[in-house]
Amino acid sequence: MTDSVRLSLAQGFTITGFILYIPANILPVMTMTIAGDVEHLTVLGGVEELANSGLMPIATLVFLASIVVPFLKLLSLAWMLLLHGTSSYQPHRTKLHHLLHQIGTWSMIDIFLLAVLAAVGQLGALASVQAEVGVFFFAGLILCTIFAADLYKTEMIWC
Repeated sequence: MTDSVRLSLAQGFTITGFILYIPANILPVMTMTIAGDVEHLTVLGGVEELANSGLMPIATLVFLASIVVPFLKLLSLAWMLLLHGTSSYQPHRTKLHHLLHQIGTWSMIDIFLLAVLAAVGQLGALASVQAEVGVFFFAGLILCTIFAADLYKTEMIWC
């Protein structure tokens, strides 16, 4: 695959990631039913639920991992791609690219945790957890950031 094709694909995945970011954070990602009380939770709604339950450290972690980090990854990718072909900030862009690869492997942890919660949280009439449509947008967003970072090779920064 040529560098120009890689660049175009990385740009496309980054733009798609920005588009998916909105429904990923607006649509419900899960439905919790506890003793007949049904709650449709967005990512931010889950953060609020954790904070209201007194689990502020976990709420902060979920907020950072699910809302802040994906947005920062998209901004970082956009910045690197906008500066493609220039010599500006090459060492910084290289370090940032390595960082994106490092955190990229952990990006799907949210989806994994929801899958575990849905599998373990089935307590019949007492409680249940179900994944909702927002999780597909969130997974798509994360995959777009992973693919974009993988397609845009470090060597392309120095061309």
